[in-house]
Amino acid sequence: MLSNVHHQARRLFFAGPRQCNVCGNRVRFRSVTRALGRTLSGYEFPFSLDDFETLNHRQYLCQLCGSTDRDRLYKLYLDRFLPPGAATLRFVEFAPAAPLAGYLRGRNDLDYRSADLMMDGVDDVVDITEMPIYADGSVDFFLCSHVLEHVSDDARALRELYRILTPGGRGIIMTPVTPEGSFDEDPAVTDERERWRRFAQGDHVRLYDRSTLCSRISAIGFEVAALDSRTFGQEAFARHAIAAGSVLYVVCKPAAAAEALPPGA
Repeated sequence: MLSNVHHQARRLFFAGPRQCNVCGNRVRFRSVTRALGRTLSGYEFPFSLDDFETLNHRQYLCQLCGSTDRDRLYKLYLDRFLPPGAATLRFVEFAPAAPLAGYLRGRNDLDYRSADLMMDGVDDVVDITEMPIYADGSVDFFLCSHVLEHVSDDARALRELYRILTPGGRGIIMTPVTPEGSFDEDPAVTDERERWRRFAQGDHVRLYDRSTLCSRISAIGFEVAALDSRTFGQEAFARHAIAAGSVLYVVCKPAAAAEALPPGA
């Protein structure tokens, strides 16, 4: 039987109006449960959609702006811990998501750059494992969402992210995450069907669990914090259609004279 806390969380999640905090509109979010569930099942992927740590497959997509649940989670963080200010921050978004990128580019306090190796229309065409276009310590904040699972050498990518970040600077690093003990990796696998079966997508080379993701991030020198509904509130998660168990990974490059992460961040 569910505890009272779990009952309360379910009531908050399924009751009340939904609002996309990226575009600001009340909206009925679109499900990907049937399509994605059938796809993964067809490839014999061993986990269910509910096993993913941050995936509200039942209320995934804003039908007005196209934001996903993880975009809305990032916006919660930005609103609380990186609100518009007087100082200009150098901000790089890797593999940019159009709805959130539009918001970020519109902020006068951000010197915003979009970056990717394969996407059309980005400001900077870069391989995240080698980015000479960015000088050491030249970025104040980065957003690296669902990139590392595509990269053959994730340690090299993480070292580059660490190098370009200013001391005391912060970033968001997110990947698909499945239950503890599920970590699987093999960049040598090139068969698309086998990648779907093991890594949940045909162009992924690994599947992370939380401890492996955090340990690899920490090994580079980052401080990492895992933020969840205790940070943002169950009601905020419910209102913006973010799954109750979602976790946001925020990193900081330590510096003796730099401020630490904000309380809870």
